[in-house]
Amino acid sequence: MNSTIDGSITFFYYDDLDEASRFYGETMGFEKMLDVGFAQLFKVYDNVHVGLVDGNRGSMRPAEHKSVMLSFFVDDVEDWYHRLKDRGLELSPPEEPDYLKMKVLIFKDPEGYTLELLQWLRRPYGQ
Repeated sequence: MNSTIDGSITFFYYDDLDEASRFYGETMGFEKMLDVGFAQLFKVYDNVHVGLVDGNRGSMRPAEHKSVMLSFFVDDVEDWYHRLKDRGLELSPPEEPDYLKMKVLIFKDPEGYTLELLQWLRRPYGQ
């Protein structure tokens, strides 16, 4: 097989698509790449995207329990912490768990999906 994967989209389903769209566009600062009415696509990085879907019109429905976490690698968790606080998000300060060589900032989007920002303090691989 010579075909490669060159990007990804993670789709989340919402009761209030407008509120989710404001969060990912304004609060997170992601660029909206596509809007087809019941679904929107935001660019996170390069060819990595998050898709937002109206839970009343998409192929799945929002669930009360959100058993998924969307994690992003960032260069400066403290910068993100201050940026998100300045945009009105209530956050606990980043932590450095003993079992990781990372700084971690965990928070929720408007409908309870968990987002995690990770900053390597020491990379486990050669980058």
